[in-house]
Amino acid sequence: MPVGKGDASKGASLFKTRCAQCHTLGNGEPHKVGPNLHGLFGRKSGTTDGYSFTAANVNKGVTWDDETLFEYLENPKKYIPGTKMAFAGLKKEKDRNDLITHLKEAVRCSPFIPPLMTSPDEPSFPSRPHERRLFDDFHTYLIRFLSCLLLRTGASHTHIHTST
Repeated sequence: MPVGKGDASKGASLFKTRCAQCHTLGNGEPHKVGPNLHGLFGRKSGTTDGYSFTAANVNKGVTWDDETLFEYLENPKKYIPGTKMAFAGLKKEKDRNDLITHLKEAVRCSPFIPPLMTSPDEPSFPSRPHERRLFDDFHTYLIRFLSCLLLRTGASHTHIHTST
């Protein structure tokens, strides 16, 4: 079984039992022994802000995607010799696919919750700039939340109907 679609709920269980001791997933959550994984897909190894990686991770320069994670998660120390990650890996391909599917959903569906108010010195819209900014921030958050909800339920944007 090569890289493929896994079961996100089984991946969540795997993350909880095998990964959560060292990693967080949410946007803005702190690093633990390992780095926060928010924004992992498409990022180069060893580049998470605020986390001190080994030279091996930085020098590997791999861009994380389904294929690279699939290979890495089988045996992290073999994939990046010199990494400080103590995890022995997931030998079963199904487990790796389940975990990757969960990670793709979890790290892409952590909407940023913007601040409620801005500085009065900040240039903004019409006569009540704070109210306008609050509306815009809420609107942005709502769109992100609904997008994540649709991703998790497997629906597409064509299933959203508005009435007048």
